Amino acid sequence: MGEPQQVSALPLPPVQYIKEYTDDNVRKGLVPKPPSPVKDSYMMFGNQFQCDDLIIRPLESQGIERLHPQQFDHKKELRKLNMSILVNFLDLLDILIRSPGSVKREEKLEDLKLLFVHMHHLINEYRPHQARETLRVMMEVQKRQRLETAERFQKHLERVVEMIQNCLASLPDDLPLPDSGVTITTEPMEMQEPSIDQQDVPPEASASVKETVDKDAAMCVVIDEMT
Repeated sequence: MGEPQQVSALPLPPVQYIKEYTDDNVRKGLVPKPPSPVKDSYMMFGNQFQCDDLIIRPLESQGIERLHPQQFDHKKELRKLNMSILVNFLDLLDILIRSPGSVKREEKLEDLKLLFVHMHHLINEYRPHQARETLRVMMEVQKRQRLETAERFQKHLERVVEMIQNCLASLPDDLPLPDSGVTITTEPMEMQEPSIDQQDVPPEASASVKETVDKDAAMCVVIDEMT
């Protein structure tokens, strides 16, 4: 008979699944289907679990004797268990010194095992609280980071506004007109017959429009010199 084949308890590496999802396989519909959801029971670490089991199962459902009452203080019970484990360990050492082959040695080992199971169970009952605290800390960190980012953005925005205001304040009132070397080209526009409103435009309004165009041209010259 051949040697027994070793079966890994861990799933295959991700590459074994990723290489199946190529573009060609996706087009041809040859990609593997996702695993079906577990309905009844499943195996994990060599133990069988039911899907409707509680995350933290009671000791009685596991066939373990309960040493503490239903209503208790976790801190006090953990301290008592810690002290009981220490005392039973010292008793076990005394038994091993006086009578290693005594039946009491097995009894003390069972007592220690039961105490460790209870301590492990009480620690597991803190897992939901630990998960909530971890989530709370993560959310506080995210909140602090977002507030710091918003504060930095506000400071940069204030600096930009201040720089723009300083630039506007430093501009002279009488900006020089562009010299003869600067030409402003415009696209030709179709000539239209002046409407009644255009005919009625007063001369001072036309002069104001020309002054605005001259200021815009002067501003363009200043910006070109700055860059």
